[in-house]
Amino acid sequence: PGAFSDSNYGIRYIGIRVADAATELSTGDNKAKVHIPAGLNGMDLMSVHAEVDTAPAGSTIVIEVSKNGASTQMLSTNITIDASETGSDSAATAAVLQTDGSEAVATNDTVQVNITQIGSSTAGSGLVVTLGFRIP
Repeated sequence: PGAFSDSNYGIRYIGIRVADAATELSTGDNKAKVHIPAGLNGMDLMSVHAEVDTAPAGSTIVIEVSKNGASTQMLSTNITIDASETGSDSAATAAVLQTDGSEAVATNDTVQVNITQIGSSTAGSGLVVTLGFRIP
């Protein structure tokens, strides 16, 4: 920990539109995927955030981030958006990044968004997931 590691300095962000504002979310793997270019080679996933246009009702939205398929999870605690909320920044349970090497990316890796829960009485809609990468 320190001034650099605790800051946003040097982070490169990728925003992923998973569903447009009018589209209710549904569960499943590979809802969106991005290709890791050479400019991100050797970087680690350092930050995550999710935002919906319409808040879920009844329960949370749960979002996984995985690398090169659904089995290599990049988060040890998934992103959540609580019922009646639109962003993960105010979630009761914060997302936690892996620290076992699964958070590292290389050229031509793919990172995908998987949705495991969408709310219960009303699904959230219009999802954007933002990923931040930086050299460790």
